[in-house]
Amino acid sequence: MQMERYALRLRAKKHQTYVEIDLNAIKSNISFFKQKLPESTKILAMVKASSYGSGIEQIGQYLERIGINYLGVAYADEGVELRKAGISLPIMVMSPEKESFDSMLVYQLEPEIYSFNVLKQFAKAAAEFGTKEIRIHLKIDTGMHRLGFLPNELNSMLTEIKSLPYLK
Repeated sequence: MQMERYALRLRAKKHQTYVEIDLNAIKSNISFFKQKLPESTKILAMVKASSYGSGIEQIGQYLERIGINYLGVAYADEGVELRKAGISLPIMVMSPEKESFDSMLVYQLEPEIYSFNVLKQFAKAAAEFGTKEIRIHLKIDTGMHRLGFLPNELNSMLTEIKSLPYLK
């Protein structure tokens, strides 16, 4: 009975939430950091979750036009959506899943590799796909103990990657 009362109170609350995006501020912020960083430093913009609700295709296209170097997404399907929208920037997938490896290879999406298991699974998929070269990114656990290679795993990980010449 108490849960029903609680549910009624939640249903009774009506409000709107909106976000206003200032594209000029985004451009200005990117320009500011580009001036502060060495020219060789690349900048990645996260556009996951439909660019946090603002439209992944539109924001991705805008970021490409203003000279961002990389786009980051949570899952491969977001990267596929960007590719289908005509975006050619490199796209890093933060949470690569075995079921999406084929899509990642077809659409040239770059996985963030955070474990030996993911490394071996992705390397196998890339070899079966016939990939000549695919970029990967390595996630290192720097102390939060969530995901990433531990410092004592680095030598083994590097040895494994060197044995897979198509992974860059």
